[in-house]
Amino acid sequence: MRALREIRQITSDTITIAVPSAFRDLKVEIIVLPLDETEGTNWPQDFIARFSGCIPDFPDLPAEGAYEARPPL
Repeated sequence: MRALREIRQITSDTITIAVPSAFRDLKVEIIVLPLDETEGTNWPQDFIARFSGCIPDFPDLPAEGAYEARPPL
């Protein structure tokens, strides 16, 4: 799938998009979404405190043995 993505600062009520010639004569979908610059940075204050320690302790695995002796390259 070919895609064209641009991030712009909107300063008027009109947007002009230059598309590659490969898109000519194709039906396309145009979606305009506001860019959320804080996405992923708004975790709750107590996030770490609530989830720390929730993964169970895993049992120790047995040793896999010694490495095979190989001649140097």
